[in-house]
Amino acid sequence: MKTFIYIISCTIMLIAYSSCQKNVDAFIPDNFQIIADTVWQNNVPSNAPVFSLKSDLRLAKVTDSFSYSNPNFTFSTGVISLTIPPYSLVKNSSVLTSGLVQRQTLLAIKKGDYIANDMPTTSNDKLLVSGGAVYLNLKNNGENLSIAQGNKITIKFNASNPFQYNRIFNASSDSSNGFNWIINTDTAFNKSGITATGYEIQTNKTQHVQTAHFMEVASIAQTILMVKLPPNYTNTNTTCYVSFNDETCVAGLKPNVALRTFISPILPVNRPVTIVVISKQAGDYYLGTQQTTTTLNGTSPSATVFVMPVKRSLEYIKAFLNTL
Repeated sequence: MKTFIYIISCTIMLIAYSSCQKNVDAFIPDNFQIIADTVWQNNVPSNAPVFSLKSDLRLAKVTDSFSYSNPNFTFSTGVISLTIPPYSLVKNSSVLTSGLVQRQTLLAIKKGDYIANDMPTTSNDKLLVSGGAVYLNLKNNGENLSIAQGNKITIKFNASNPFQYNRIFNASSDSSNGFNWIINTDTAFNKSGITATGYEIQTNKTQHVQTAHFMEVASIAQTILMVKLPPNYTNTNTTCYVSFNDETCVAGLKPNVALRTFISPILPVNRPVTIVVISKQAGDYYLGTQQTTTTLNGTSPSATVFVMPVKRSLEYIKAFLNTL
């Protein structure tokens, strides 16, 4: 009788396993990992899976070119419109009078855009509510162009419910501290305005430019969110974010190697958020999401949430991010 029960049990397990294998993109918990890397590292090597993961997720920039001449120039393609006043582009300290200009652009509007490009909407760990971020790079004959001193260009793009009193932020990124938005204090040449259909940015900077404002957190209780994951999800293969459900705000969670957990910046309490965990292990991708509300854990200034990612295709993860 015991033998019969054993055979039946094994058969059921095999059928269940086979059923999972028929649709591996549906869900496969991480405990199906055959080889698990559980090591957290203070200095993540450049060949770690987390870096190839970020590269795999990154949105493609639009590359095109236009013939530039110094009369007032307006160039529009896709969702971004660019206006360049006369004698405003500089190459090697000299004003570019005319020539073929290569343009590379990217517009981030959705919260999933910020996650895909690993650029949370935070400034020195303070939360930003974003109206949109533009990446703009201009080149002539392979050499970068800059904006001439005392000049500014105008960038327009469509956005719903534009905020009147945004400020301009520029990106500062390095390998040790990650992506950070720095407020531009040169308000004479860096302004954010609204149009009937979205935003009009005036700036004397290229590369990453964002229109945003600081989230209002005055007189609001605040908390820190700590995300715990299964042992094989480490800072060498995993990224973690918290996305606010009711505002365009994304915070990146930083790894704490000693605690083996991901920790958020300070967040206001009683806000609905979505935790997003993305991992790459042995060439496979994993996605974990959890809806929660920021809260205090009794008298503690932090709350811990456990997330169990499941195996997904890269296409599935990209499609999910597009829904945020």
